Amino acid sequence: MWFIVDKKTDGQGVDFCYLPNCRVVKDLRTANVIKGQDSLKIAKLLEDASIDFKRSEPRNEPCKQYLFESAGIEYRIARCPEGVRLIE
Repeated sequence: MWFIVDKKTDGQGVDFCYLPNCRVVKDLRTANVIKGQDSLKIAKLLEDASIDFKRSEPRNEPCKQYLFESAGIEYRIARCPEGVRLIE
């Protein structure tokens, strides 16, 4: 079985994202960052922070909002149709 998975992924391994935190972070990482936003800050935040789903608003229209916490500081990231932006 491992040979088949390794062959299909060109030896890169497999990234399984089943948990909600992992799925949301993966979606935000693959989205475009809206022009004028600090893409390095957003990338670092997505790497280190965890999502507080109780205080997030994933059903907001048109932009879903997620509350991230990193080093005791809270950040809101919006996932809009045109991309991702940091709400300050």
